[in-house]
Amino acid sequence: MTYGLTAMQMEGAIAKAKRDCRHFRNCLNSRLYGPRARRKPQLFQPLIIATLEGSLVTSDPHLTLHYNFSFGNLPSELSDAELYGEVRDCWVNKAGQRDDICFQSVAGNTSAAQGWIGYSLKEAQARGNTEVWDFENTQIPYDAFAAG
Repeated sequence: MTYGLTAMQMEGAIAKAKRDCRHFRNCLNSRLYGPRARRKPQLFQPLIIATLEGSLVTSDPHLTLHYNFSFGNLPSELSDAELYGEVRDCWVNKAGQRDDICFQSVAGNTSAAQGWIGYSLKEAQARGNTEVWDFENTQIPYDAFAAG
């Protein structure tokens, strides 16, 4: 909960969230690609688009600081259920986050994918919070997309 936090407290909460997210990414990279994720990260890492919603100091007691993720460049043999299991384990058990995960595959559904991106960026659009996109925790394996 971010309700009632001062600007300085919110900065601390955001910094902690970003550190925890980095730990989550490192865990997921390793789980999905093993040692290759460190040796050739531009090829063997998942695409992760990370948005951190709720980072504005607000008087709304219902808003929370939380991440939205979009994933791509996943191993072809990985099922949605397996991906969910890896994401959940890395997020909850390794990064110490709440077990409150909504997971939906939009593979092959362009309109659902576009809707998800819009949903992930709604705070930027509706409230002008351009800090919502967490560039530090977005990873783009450029070589994987150049090869495809």
